[in-house]
Amino acid sequence: MAASAAASLSHLLLGGNPLPTPRRRSPSLLPLPRGNQRPSSSHSISVTAAPSLKSRLAGGETLYGLFLLSFSPTLAELAALAGYDYVVVDMEHGPGGIPEALACLRALDAARTPAILRLPEACPVWAKKALDLGPAGLMLPAVESPAAAAAAVSHCRYPPRGIRGAAHPIVRASSYGLDDSYLSRCEDETLIICQVETDSGIAEVDAIAAVDGVDVVQMGPLDLSASMGYLWDPGNRKVRARLREAEKKVLDARKKVTGSDHGNVAYLGGFAMPNDPAEQLKLRGYHMVSGAVDIGLFRKAALEDVKRFKEAVMEIGEEGDDEDDEKKEKEDDGYWSKHHKLCHGERSATLNYPPWMIVGVVGSGISSCSDFISGYSWRPIEAAKLRRTRVVRSLQITCTATKPAKPPAEEDWKIKRQVLVEKRVRSVDVKEALRLQKENNFAILDVRPEADFKEAHPPGAINVQIYRLIKEWTAWDIARRAAFAFFGIFSGTEENPEFIQSVDEKLGKDAKIIVACSTGGTLKPTQNFPDGKQSRSLIAAYLLVLNGYKNVFHLDGGLYTWFKEGLPSVEGEE
Repeated sequence: MAASAAASLSHLLLGGNPLPTPRRRSPSLLPLPRGNQRPSSSHSISVTAAPSLKSRLAGGETLYGLFLLSFSPTLAELAALAGYDYVVVDMEHGPGGIPEALACLRALDAARTPAILRLPEACPVWAKKALDLGPAGLMLPAVESPAAAAAAVSHCRYPPRGIRGAAHPIVRASSYGLDDSYLSRCEDETLIICQVETDSGIAEVDAIAAVDGVDVVQMGPLDLSASMGYLWDPGNRKVRARLREAEKKVLDARKKVTGSDHGNVAYLGGFAMPNDPAEQLKLRGYHMVSGAVDIGLFRKAALEDVKRFKEAVMEIGEEGDDEDDEKKEKEDDGYWSKHHKLCHGERSATLNYPPWMIVGVVGSGISSCSDFISGYSWRPIEAAKLRRTRVVRSLQITCTATKPAKPPAEEDWKIKRQVLVEKRVRSVDVKEALRLQKENNFAILDVRPEADFKEAHPPGAINVQIYRLIKEWTAWDIARRAAFAFFGIFSGTEENPEFIQSVDEKLGKDAKIIVACSTGGTLKPTQNFPDGKQSRSLIAAYLLVLNGYKNVFHLDGGLYTWFKEGLPSVEGEE
């Protein structure tokens, strides 16, 4: 029996004659193969190679990742299945060490998603132990000089190019010695990321990015703000300016070296912040963007769930007599069915989840949030107790803030899209938009926030933001501010009620307009978006045609594509 089991295991591991297997094969739990990995002996593993992060960056991709602080293999697997390009297992600020990181790497490898390990410090001991696990890359914190960057690179290379200790015949990185190609490719494929996160590091960021072996320079806005004396204000204007300075140095250096073989210039990586979302980093040219943290995502969902429940207010009517109680008990059996009383009941209940959502339900008894949501038959104990002493005359569940009726810009997207199609609003690509602006007197209407417009925009563009910062201080506006602040957003926005008036003043209804925002959206149906994809520019185009504008075009791909294509742009106000 033991010999038979051992033989079966060896067939699976060593790639011999295959044994009968289930129709659906489980993914490999060995390190995710990357790049040009190839078996070089009969005992080498044979798994289809996935492109390395380095090769994807070289191919012009912008990679989007998640930070994993919980060290939960389940959340790591879920992040991979959600479609993140990479996951950073954070050993610097997370509670786990090497054993916990290994469990996360196995989950990510099984889902074929590259793992990057962020080390507690840039030292040879941590680098050696982490690299032996077989990650796609290492992130080394607090690199403040070219010398520190060169030392960090040496920790990741075998002698004579570095000082990494050798145990390749037995460690997981080489599939425990089964991958004979490991030594020939590991240093070329392992992504080395140096974090530049202090004021002194920013001063030398271009020199750090030029160090041979540094693949990515990762900006660290939180530690940078602390080093500049703004620990409690990472969005401070001076911190933002310092970050922009560093970004420009790295991106300008990359432009100079593109197409030549002279020297090394690292890619630019960054963290999204509440004041600087991931989409803006992508728009400014970042190559790797870490947009979220697993704990932060769960925290936000949990707080929203609790807030929704706690802010519900229940109003129960007057007490009834015993006869009514008995009558009510007889009616119970039919009441709790979704398709009976919820459809044919005599009284109504209203449940508001977030302040912007209202759900109507029909019924004459008391229920729960989950009953309203799922519709399944359920009889809570609390409801039974209430009926012994009173009749529920009416039930209203409402939130502390109730939003007014929807304005036109918030109507259903399908309706807006139908109007845009009927009004023959046409999408144009960025090069066609530039030609129309130069040759046919078209105006580019930039509907992004004013701060984004000032950072960069096409020459001659007109800025009228479709959304603006909340200005009023009515009870509703205060409630909305509180809702935004609850999730760490201290600059909530609202639809700009003066949008059409401002466009009338700046352009007029006879103008030929190309409406532009950051991403553009699309009217074209796709597999993922069968009704197209809504965007600020399409909302603006919808409002314009509703208000009598005839010559309205839409910028396909948005200004992100405009800047990426290297078309003319200017800063500030013209």
